[in-house]
Formats: sequence, structure tokens, C-alpha cells
Amino acid sequence: MPPFPQTLSQASSVAAFARDLAAYACPVLHAHGVRVWVVQDAALTPVAEEGRGLALSDGTLAHEALTVGTLLEDGMLAALPFGCGVLEAVGASPDGLRALLGAAPLLALAVEGVQAREARRGHGRIAETVEGLVRRLGGSLDLAEVLTVTAQSAALALGFRRAFVALFSEFHEGGRARTGEVFTHGFDEEFRGGIGVGPVTFETLVRRGEAIRFERPRDAESPLAQGLAELAPHAAVIAPLSARGQALGLLYVDTQQPGSSASEDDARLVLALAEQASLAIDNARLYGIETRKREAAEALREAGAALAGSLHLSDTLTRVLERAVTLFRADAAAVYERQPDGRTVNIRSALGLPNEYMLRVRAKVGLGVTGRAIAECQPVAARDLTQAHYGGSSRYTRQLLAAGRYPYRGVISLPLTTRAGVFGALTLYWQDALPLDGDDQALAAVFASQAGLAIENARLYEEELRRENEAALLLNLGRSLGEDQSDAALADAARLVTHAMNAARGLIALTDDQGAFTRCATYNLHVPPQSDLHALAAQLGRGARALTRRYTLAVAGSGLIVPLRAEGHPDQNGEDALLGFLYLDDPGTDPPGEHLLALARSVADQITQTLTRQRLLTELERQEARYRQLAEGAHDLIISTDPGGTITYANPAAGTLLEPLTGPLPGANLLDLPTPDTRPALRAAWASARRASRGSRTEVQIGPHRLELRVGVMDGGRGVLTVGRDLSELQTLADEIARRGQALEAATSRTVEMRTFLTLFTQAQEEERRRISRELHDDTAQVLTATTRRVARLARELQGPQKERADDILTDLNAAIDGVRRFARNLRPSVLDDLGLLPALEWLATQAATPTRLEVSGQERRLDSATELTLFRLSQEALNNVDKHAGAASAAIRVAFQAGHVQVAIRDDGQGFTPDQAQERAQAGHLGLIGLRERVALTGGTLDVDSSPGAGTTLTFTLPG
Repeated sequence: MPPFPQTLSQASSVAAFARDLAAYACPVLHAHGVRVWVVQDAALTPVAEEGRGLALSDGTLAHEALTVGTLLEDGMLAALPFGCGVLEAVGASPDGLRALLGAAPLLALAVEGVQAREARRGHGRIAETVEGLVRRLGGSLDLAEVLTVTAQSAALALGFRRAFVALFSEFHEGGRARTGEVFTHGFDEEFRGGIGVGPVTFETLVRRGEAIRFERPRDAESPLAQGLAELAPHAAVIAPLSARGQALGLLYVDTQQPGSSASEDDARLVLALAEQASLAIDNARLYGIETRKREAAEALREAGAALAGSLHLSDTLTRVLERAVTLFRADAAAVYERQPDGRTVNIRSALGLPNEYMLRVRAKVGLGVTGRAIAECQPVAARDLTQAHYGGSSRYTRQLLAAGRYPYRGVISLPLTTRAGVFGALTLYWQDALPLDGDDQALAAVFASQAGLAIENARLYEEELRRENEAALLLNLGRSLGEDQSDAALADAARLVTHAMNAARGLIALTDDQGAFTRCATYNLHVPPQSDLHALAAQLGRGARALTRRYTLAVAGSGLIVPLRAEGHPDQNGEDALLGFLYLDDPGTDPPGEHLLALARSVADQITQTLTRQRLLTELERQEARYRQLAEGAHDLIISTDPGGTITYANPAAGTLLEPLTGPLPGANLLDLPTPDTRPALRAAWASARRASRGSRTEVQIGPHRLELRVGVMDGGRGVLTVGRDLSELQTLADEIARRGQALEAATSRTVEMRTFLTLFTQAQEEERRRISRELHDDTAQVLTATTRRVARLARELQGPQKERADDILTDLNAAIDGVRRFARNLRPSVLDDLGLLPALEWLATQAATPTRLEVSGQERRLDSATELTLFRLSQEALNNVDKHAGAASAAIRVAFQAGHVQVAIRDDGQGFTPDQAQERAQAGHLGLIGLRERVALTGGTLDVDSSPGAGTTLTFTLPG
């Protein structure tokens, strides 16, 4: 067996010893391949190898040989233990194995010596490196400097080219973490976005506190290699940074030089550096936290002082945005205001945002970062909004996110809370990922609280200022319109209201009692036509109402309208009377807010009250003038006095009656009037009225006049009103009324007697006519008929001239018979008694000299005999008048049967007459119309006469039946 090479005993490291041993043993054993295993960190680890065929070994035989401490063979494999190591060979010769078996103790001593030297050298190196790190830090409390120096020291200590230090900023479920800013040494490019740490690496580094070694030849297929693929190291060491039981971050050292490796000594060195650096990092971090707290407190104090320096909301919001951008180094900021509907928020003020973004963003409560912050009333942050799942709070934001054109990554929204509720939110934007840690976010929340307080103070101040301005506006309106309600005053009122409500145009339209717009005062607006005014009035409700472009006047984008209603003064429908309306508009499309609508209601109430008060004053003056006129024209005595009885007013009637006896009444005392006998009664009535606060009554004698006085209290006892009436004159008047009443009663009695007599006379006349008609028909007509027959027989017996004389006599007798019969029928036609009214009227029409027709309407029926007789006689008399006076070409009898009564109209197309002509005929003795009217009245009916010259005459008789 060849002697051991000298390098085995002089090897500087276990790795070098293992390489030299593998190179020596492979030819000695005549083996295909040799592998050297050494116990490191309590584990048997392959350190070096030589030759081929080693794939036959899985390490099982080596572990068993180390356990039993003797040579083991398994087929082509053989494992020879030596101290804390194992020499494993493939295809070794038995002679070679026996030769090395004897040298096993020497190999054991050699490897132990190498390990001892390596341990001594490692501890000295670690101490020297740690001491150098402490010396370079020099107690620095600058975190960036500590992290940078740590990275440089680790790279130099291992002789590697690159290193970086990164602190954890995020911890996730499942054992994952992410770092923030990375401090590097030797890298060509800066890190952006931090470094992610997987669950396996996190478990090793953070949970177990161990360092991780990476060597590309060994770990090329491991998950760690995939995680480090972007860095592409050949060898690397990763050590955890922790202090006081809190994981701080990680220290990473690597090299890209081929053939490089990272030993256990390197891992221990980096771990020691990490432990020392962790203390410095923790101290610097705590110092930084305290410093930031002091700076934050100072910044918040300065911000609070700056915000408190303004009481105007717009200025306050501007200062909030400027301070927020400065404090948190944001790229843009916006203050969102919650709208009255409670569901949406709009940008009230912004700094650094694009104009299009400000115009198009309409956030919804509960959606997106801003909407959630308002809904949850707590800060909401998105480190990278393009990767987070918050979505957008508006459609425009969601479109930008979906298209990848959203201009910001880091976003945090802070609710602005006041005592009245959530005003809105302060939202900060960064183009990079959110740079704020937990402390920064807490600081931002405190700043938002200060901003909310400043906003509340500004709103309270502006609200108070607005109320003062509104009160001044209402006072000016009341004063202006109360003194003058001319068109100029109304126009000035329209101007005041338009300016106070930040509108562009204004209109006050007033109506009359019929609803027409009689007065119209405008500002920056031509007087609209009545059609436009009525169209606006159609939009009126019970109170102020916002109008969209569709319902406003031309060129306006939005507006409002409020009715002017006089409360307590109902119209014909029982509602408050409409005096007109107030209208305002603006080119913008944003509808008026609730405070503008409330102000409009107040303004309308003030205008209405002023107009109503002025109208009431005018009406009061008119009523006073009316009452004064009534008092001046009254026949009664009207006297008003003060509480002591001194007369302050006396109407003309009182002056006419009393002043001839008393002298001038104003200034005299009513209780001292010359009424010696009745003065006690007057004083008693006066005292009773004053005491009971209600009227009292008495009678007094003043000279020849006996007066009835009524005494009443006025104006809550500040005056007394006495009304007197001259009873003597009333008595005379009463006597005259009684006398005339008796005369009227006697005349009425005589009229009744005359109507009764006329009725009886008419009945007797009809009876006499019936008797004469019957006697003419039964006696005279019969005698004449018998004589006619005798003369006819005689005529047949005679000849010559005697016969001719007999025939003439016979002709005269027949004519006499016809005349008697016709006269009998005219006196009392039998057809009326036998067949009724209609046949009698039809016969009457055939007997008239003027061509007459009969027309009938309604359901025909028989009437009582008296009614039928009356209608027949009325028609007969009317037709006789037509024949005698009308000069008509035709006439008509129209009978209409109606419910409860019957109507007969006699119409002709004659010359007609006027009322004056009828009066002249009556005065001349032609009493036809008067007789007809009287006869109709006796039956309880009516007569209507319709006549005019050249248009004929119509007499209409209406009788019950």
C-alpha cells in the first residue's frame, strides 16, 4: 500500500481532506469509484468522491458501517468506517480493503485533527468578522447605514461578491412573508417591490432560526433554486435577522463565480453576523420609531396649527391636502365628500389628480378603497391596487383597472369623521407600491382625525356664517318689500335672492285672484310669456322643488321653484291661496342641494309673509274706509269715547241729532250730556259694559228725543263704543208700516174676492153658454128644422113665382139653421164634452179664418174637464186674436203633454208687436192678453208671450194636469 500523502495531515478543511482521501484511496483499492462521508452537524454527509459507479450507493451501507464500526460489504459496495467518517468504494479489491482497514485508526486521527483546526480557525474568523462589523457600525442608529454596512461586511467576510439585507414588511397566512426596501452591496441593479419568502424558507429562517446554504451543483433541482433563479448564484448563504423574539428580516450573501461553495463555517459566520446586525438593526429601528414618533408629533402639531388657522372649508381642505402630500410623500391626494343620498361620494377637492379623473370619478359607499373606508369608518389601504382585489369604487376606476391604465398603485383612504357623522374620506395615491408601514398608517389615521376636526370647525363656522347671511337676506327682503312693493322693489328682491343662492337668473311671478300672472320681476332674464309662466306653475308642489333641464326655461341646465302660498288664507278649494312663485336657474346641470332648497323655502316664506302683510294692511285700510263710510252714512248714532267717557268720534247722524242740544260732540263727555232724568241709567250701562267686558243696553231721553243706546268695550278696554237709535222715529216708522200692512192686507183680500168672483163668473158664464147652446140646439134648431120641412112640402105644391119665393124662404131657413148650430157649437162645442181636448182643438183649427194646423207631442191623455175647457177657451181666444189682428198667413196649435203639466202654444207668422204696443192696445180697451193672463192665473198656470215686429207671435199656456 502506498504511503498516505502528506496533504491528508495538512488539509485546512474537512472538504480538502475528503478530496485528497478520495484521490488516494481509489487507486489503492483498485475501485471503480470512491466516496468520502463525514459527520457534520450531527449528520453523515457526502463530502468528496472520485471515479464512477457511485450511483449504486444510496448511503444506507455507509450509515450502517458507521453505526457498527466495522467493514461492511454488499455486492460491489464496501463501506470502511474511520472515526467520524466512512470510506465507501465500488468494485474495490479485497487486498486493498484489508490494507486500508489497518490504516483506519490513522485516518480517524487525521480527520479529527483537520476538524479541530477548522473549528479553531472558524471561531477566530467569526470573532474577527463580528468585531469588524461592530467597529464599522460604531454604534450608529441610522437604520439605512446599519443595513448597508451589514451587507458589505457579510460579502467581504465570505469573499463573495454580492449581499443584501431586507426587513420584513408583510406577514401572510401559511408561513409566507414579504420584505420592504432592500439594501444591497455588489448588485448592478436596485431591487424594486421587495422579496417574497416562501413557507419552507420562512420555516427554516424564522421558526427554527437556522441559516440556509445553497450550492448550485447540489441544490440545482430544489425549490430554493427556483426561488433564486432570478439572482442566479453559484453559492449563497441566507441567515435570519431577529431580535427580542421578533423576526426582522434576512441577510443574503452569494457569489456567481463558478466552482464556488458555501461551507458550514460560512453559514456559521453569516449567522453570527446576522445575530450581531440584528441587535444593531433593532436598536436603530427602535430609535427610528421614537424619532418618527417625535417627528410625527411635531408634524401633527404643525399640521393641527395650520389646519386650525382657517375657518373656510375650501381653504381648510386645500391645507389638508397640502399637509397630507408633504407628510406622507404622496403623489396625489383627494378629499371625497359624502352626498346627501348617503350612497355616493364625490371629489370635493384634490391635489395632483388628473382633471379627467376628478370629473369622472363618482365613488359608491362600500365599493373600492374609498367607499369601504367610508362604509367601515376605518382606514383601508391597498399596497398595490393593480394586484389587490378591492376593485374600483366607480365605473370609471374599474375601466382603468381593467385596461391596465390606472395611474396609481399604492392607495390609502382615511375616513374624515365629525360629530355629525362621516364627512367623507381623505385618499392618498402613490405611483409605486404603498410606502407606509403600520406606524405610518397609524400616523395617517391621527392626521385624518385632525383633518376631520378642522373640517367640522370650518363647517360649523360656515354654517353660522350662512345662517347670518340668510338672516340678513330675509331681513333685507322683509324691509325692502315691506316699505315698497313696486315693480322696482320686486326686481331688487329677485336680484338679492339670485345672488344669495348663487344662481344665474331669478324670477318672482305674482298672480291675481283668477290665476293670471299680472306682475313679473326678473334678474338677468327677460320676462317670459304667459305660456312659459303657466308651464313653470305646473311644476309647483307644496314646497321647494329642484328642476332638471327638461322643466326649466331655455338655456338653463338646472333650477328650482318654490310656491308663494299665503298660509291661513284659503282659496276657493280650501287650500292656501297661491300668490305666485319664485324661480331660479343656472347653466350647470348639478341640481340644487338640500340647503339651497331649505333657503328657498325660507325666502319664499319671507316674501309671502311680506306680501300677505301688505295686502292685509291694504285690505284693512279699505275695510276701515268702508266702515267709516258706513258709519258716516248710518242713520243710527255712533259715538266712540276713551275710558273716561270723552267723545273721540261722532258720526254725522249723532251730530245732526245732538249738537243742536249739546254743542260740538268731539271733546265733550258722554256721561255729562243733558240727560238729567236718565243719566243714572246711562252711567249704570257704562259701568256694566266696562265691568263685564260685554255690551249693555239702556234708554235715555235727550231733549225731545228718546234714544236706545247700546254700550260696548273696544280694544280690550282702551275705548267704548256707543250706538244709539232714535226710538221716536222708529215708532213713527213702525206705525206707518202697520198702516200700510193693513192696507195691503185689505187689497189682498179684495184681490182674492175679485179672483173668486171672476172664477164664479166664469163658471156661470160657461154654464149659461152650455144652457143657451143646448136650447139653441134642442129648441130653436128643432123648430127651424120643422118649419124648413113644412116650407119644403109647400114649395113642392106651389107653381110659378110662388114656388120661387118658397125656395128662397127655404134657403134662408137652412142658412138660419146652420148659423144657429154653428153659434151653439161656438158657445159650447159638444165635441169637447164628448171626445176631449184634442178633437175639440182640431175642430177649432178647422173653424179658424187663418189656416191652422194641430201638432201634438208627448203621451196623450185626458185631462179634467175644467182644465180642458180652460185650454180650449184660451186657444179659442188666441185664434180669434190671430184672425182679427195678426194678419198671419198660417198658425199652429202645439200641444205638449209633460209630466205633471200640459203646455199649449199658439204660434202665428203675423206682424207681431212690441211690449209698448201691447200696453197701448190695453189702454185702448183691447184686453185680450190681460184676460188670457188672468184666466191662466185662476187655474194656477202661466202664460209666456214671445213676440216681435215682423217675427210673429207665440202664446204659451202651461197648466197643471
